[in-house]
Amino acid sequence: MGTIRFLQHLFGPHLHLFFLFLTGFGTSAVLWPLLLLYYWLVDPVFARRLSIAFAASFLANRILKELFNTARPFQMDQMVSTPLAERTAMGHGFPSGHSQNAATVYLAFAFRHPRRWLWIATGLIVLAVGLSRLYLGVHLPEDVGGGFVLGAIFAWAAGGWSGPRGWRPSWDVLAGAVTLVLAFAVGAEPGACGLLAGCIAAKPAFTPPSTVRGRIGMVVGGAAAMALTGLLLYWLPGKLAPGIESSPALAYLLYLAASLVGFRSEEHTSELQSHHDL
Repeated sequence: MGTIRFLQHLFGPHLHLFFLFLTGFGTSAVLWPLLLLYYWLVDPVFARRLSIAFAASFLANRILKELFNTARPFQMDQMVSTPLAERTAMGHGFPSGHSQNAATVYLAFAFRHPRRWLWIATGLIVLAVGLSRLYLGVHLPEDVGGGFVLGAIFAWAAGGWSGPRGWRPSWDVLAGAVTLVLAFAVGAEPGACGLLAGCIAAKPAFTPPSTVRGRIGMVVGGAAAMALTGLLLYWLPGKLAPGIESSPALAYLLYLAASLVGFRSEEHTSELQSHHDL
């Protein structure tokens, strides 16, 4: 708790909104769209690999939070945080999800393209996210440190490890079965399980569009497909059967479908590219 008070005294209360802005760089709302854009426009093979690592990291974080069941700083002393900062805190304390998310995604790019400037840039972003979690009073130093370590492991798996020599189709079935067991037998978060299953099942094999028109079409088409998925699998069921949107089965299906649509297969993406590059 002393570290949190020291940082809050050092930076003062006037930087509260700035640190809320920094903490946003470790949110799914920023990182998944960033990853989708990289997939659609730059390198679908690496982006899909990173999506698997990120989804696995996300799921592991949720499981570990439940296992360790540690308190957050503002639960021990309400004076160290604000209601606005507390809204960014979901679940238990260890490990920090924002810190782990940031380390997983940003450091993966540094592992993939090991250049000094990229290591410095991504490292600073990750440290800024961790610092923001401390300043906002929503995590203890050990929470942030644990998130950094775990995130770095998943980042290395995505960007530094060569991976298995071959992927067997039966492994897709196995991965799906494991995520189903985790979601509905073990009690892991169903949405995270569905997300991981979808990212594993996606098989990108296309060249991103090379023209401005093709790139715009790819982004607009992809965003529209994602929105339609949410409409059909979240908004519409909620309207037809109020309360069903909180169903674990629907959460699994929604995130499974969203990842399959976002990280779509060769045929669908190639058609989009051909159409928009004309």
